[in-house]
Amino acid sequence: MKRGVCVVSACCLVLALVTGALAQVVYPPLLEAEAGLCPGCSVTMAIKDGNTLQTMLQSAEPTDTILAFYREALTAKGWTVAHEMAMDQAKSLSFERGGANLAVAAMPQEEGKTFVTLIMETP
Repeated sequence: MKRGVCVVSACCLVLALVTGALAQVVYPPLLEAEAGLCPGCSVTMAIKDGNTLQTMLQSAEPTDTILAFYREALTAKGWTVAHEMAMDQAKSLSFERGGANLAVAAMPQEEGKTFVTLIMETP
């Protein structure tokens, strides 16, 4: 019986992964109003929980190109850079405006792709 349950569980997991991979996730309108989707980026996940919006992207562009895009787009909308951080490979920028915070982090992944996380907290 345990073997049958494991096979069914494995099939459900594969189905969930395939279905999730085929589903198109929309770039959140709240982020679109502040900065459009970075060139070459696709949305892999978007979650809103209370006043926090978290969005994950994937891109073929390098981290510096992605961060430069968001720096230009957000400062043009009145956001100010609060913090910059660069670790071994990951880089991030934090912005502030009127009590709201928006963080952008980018990290290179395998196969020349870049993983990007945007976290926006509103008052």
